[in-house]
Amino acid sequence: MQPPRNLREAFRDMTPDEMRAASREVELEEWRADNRFCGRCGAAMKPHDDPRERAFVCPACGYAAYPKIAPAVITLVTKGEKVLLQRNTHYKGVVWSLVAGFVDPGESLEEAVRREIREEASIEVKDIRYFGSQTWPFPSNIMIGFRAEHAAGELRPDGEEVVESGWFDRGHLPEIPRPGSIARRMLDAWVAEGNE
Repeated sequence: MQPPRNLREAFRDMTPDEMRAASREVELEEWRADNRFCGRCGAAMKPHDDPRERAFVCPACGYAAYPKIAPAVITLVTKGEKVLLQRNTHYKGVVWSLVAGFVDPGESLEEAVRREIREEASIEVKDIRYFGSQTWPFPSNIMIGFRAEHAAGELRPDGEEVVESGWFDRGHLPEIPRPGSIARRMLDAWVAEGNE
């Protein structure tokens, strides 16, 4: 399958199976491009002798390079009947979304959730629970979704990555991410809870 040129735009029109296939191709293409030469000795890499092994091997030093996925957490934080949304400097337009960031080396997913929320919004959270995940091939990530409750602190954006933060109720949401993203799926699930 040849993935579309603008995968972010295409996600909203893809079925889950099409999205998985396109994501896989984009991630593998990135991995192939990044591993043409050995990162240890600089020799040209060769495909693994066993076709069942997805790896490149260096014929000079024996180093094997397997596809790597970078985990990122995304969290829907609530405070009573309101949800935390923020506007980041890297978003196009005025889209508001959830707190998200990469997991640091040696850090658990829950520790990453707490750190990202503390860094970006200056608050503490409790009751962290898993929501779901989504491949996010930009270029080779997986977004791992969580829900959490506000525990302490006053909301304050970091002023660098996050330019605005706010608590919003279900009836007054700003512009949120388009369908196709885990952020939108999490927000839609939270909105639906209010209609039960």
